[in-house]
Amino acid sequence: MPVLNGGLVLKTACSQTYAGDAEAIAIARSLCESHDIPYQFFLNRSDMRGGSTLGSLLSANMPMRTMDVGLPLLAMHSARETMGASDQEALQRLMTVFFSR
Repeated sequence: MPVLNGGLVLKTACSQTYAGDAEAIAIARSLCESHDIPYQFFLNRSDMRGGSTLGSLLSANMPMRTMDVGLPLLAMHSARETMGASDQEALQRLMTVFFSR
């Protein structure tokens, strides 16, 4: 389970409710590891319904590789949603590295 301030989260699910495949995950992990960006990997349990994003819908309709990346949160969608500040910094660093290539 992802933890606050443990790094950004690369998400995937066997049900394909999150976008990403082995190649996209490998690219994201490689960028994180080569630039010392902390990350965590989250695989949704196959026996429980989890969340979903628009990533899998977009990847099915657009000719581009997609990957769901996010931040670990406590109390998502509540008035007291909480995240770790260093996780946001890690995500910003990954996006800077990715878009500067």
